[in-house]
Amino acid sequence: MKKSGFSATKKMLRKITPEIEAKFEDANRENAEMIVDLAKVLIPERSGASRAAIRNLPGPDGSQLIDFGPKAKVIEGNRGPRPFVNPALAGTKKKRAVRSRKAIRDAIKAVK
Repeated sequence: MKKSGFSATKKMLRKITPEIEAKFEDANRENAEMIVDLAKVLIPERSGASRAAIRNLPGPDGSQLIDFGPKAKVIEGNRGPRPFVNPALAGTKKKRAVRSRKAIRDAIKAVK
């Protein structure tokens, strides 16, 4: 009897090693750094303090929290157009997706 896609995927996920998790963490970190770099270029306020406040913080589980700084709401407004956040996310969307797919593809190859 052939296993369904869900069962096969569950079995494969149980085989994930710390090395594979490290690849996912690296891809996450690189994606966050790319967003931060572009947001620093796009921020409309030219002060160095506003740019320096944009950073990414690693989480305990390999996730990344992107902090756009204390002035993000002031510059953007409560429901504003988010002049440097949304363009940074949109501008890096394709590259981030490719990097994530590559990490998944490498993980699948390593597990098989």
